[in-house]
Amino acid sequence: MTILKGENVLTRRQCDVLRGLAIIGIFLHNFCHWLRGGHHENEYLFYKEHGQTMWNYWTSGIDVFAPIQFFSFFGHYGVPLFLFLSGFGLVMKYEQPQSNRVGAIRFFGYQWLKLFKLMVLGFLACVLVYDVWCGFDFLPWNETVAQLAMVSNFLFQSPGAAIVPGPYWFFGLMVEVYVIYRLLIYSTRHHSYCSWLMPVLLIIIAWLIMVMNDSNAKNLNYLRYNAAVAMLPFSLGVIVARYGLPELKKWLLVLIAFVALPLMAVANLNFHAWLWAPVLVVAGAVAFVKLFEGHSANATGLVMRPLAWMGMMSSFIFVVHSVPRMPMFKFFLWRQPQLMLTDYAWLVAYIVLTLILAWLYKQILRFIPSPRL
Repeated sequence: MTILKGENVLTRRQCDVLRGLAIIGIFLHNFCHWLRGGHHENEYLFYKEHGQTMWNYWTSGIDVFAPIQFFSFFGHYGVPLFLFLSGFGLVMKYEQPQSNRVGAIRFFGYQWLKLFKLMVLGFLACVLVYDVWCGFDFLPWNETVAQLAMVSNFLFQSPGAAIVPGPYWFFGLMVEVYVIYRLLIYSTRHHSYCSWLMPVLLIIIAWLIMVMNDSNAKNLNYLRYNAAVAMLPFSLGVIVARYGLPELKKWLLVLIAFVALPLMAVANLNFHAWLWAPVLVVAGAVAFVKLFEGHSANATGLVMRPLAWMGMMSSFIFVVHSVPRMPMFKFFLWRQPQLMLTDYAWLVAYIVLTLILAWLYKQILRFIPSPRL
């Protein structure tokens, strides 16, 4: 069996397409699951009844709101896809024969500054909109400073109560992931056994920690705002980048791509299966992207080009998408008692506003110097 390695596993364009899929899931999820009547997901905690409600809907109660319910329940799985790509990307950037060794302090400083540059203006704009325009009082000064420093996930016992409702907790998670990568994973790159053993051990340790807290909702919620939730998809990305993937026949890629989503639904009916659902997300998304290899340029471009563009814009979309969301819900959508067909018009407006803000944000950040490694 042929083993694909490096860019033969995933090209840069294919990684962009995967990022596009991830960001579409995330920013549509963060709108749809706030709608009254949207199905509640199992993101930070596991509720069997949420999975059962979703299963009953898709097997017997489907209606015109199916796209909203789909993103409401499944859209957050874009996060493990981003984490997989982060692990894959770090290996491709820092562990190739031509890569220079990077000291730990320089690595941490570079990654932190890069995240801070991307986050800070969007975060401040979000706080301004939420507090001043919408009249919420979300964060005291110490929690605001902690989130700007990207340590609120780790410092506060209930991270969900110590963040602005939005994507900014993810930056703290990435800081933790970068620390684990540089201290525990990067140093094993030249050791034949440790190069696969260390990421596998991190997966097992994270899994054991979450299993031991399955009946303690507060602890599990804390763990899933921090690095424990990241180790499975992130370490999987490291392993794939280091060791590659087998080249699969088209029929097998079709099978994986189309079976992954139903299996994710089934996984949400059981706590232990739910913990491994990110594997299904990654497998299904990678198989979907690989399927388009070998097709005509027109057919490929019709699907891949817009997804790749979304992927290249994903970091800016991620930062700004919560800004237009809150006014819509505060002044209009939370006044509705249930899902309505007009919600689709609001969804389209939200998408358009988010993409415009993301493009503007990208232009603004060009005037701010980027950190250098």
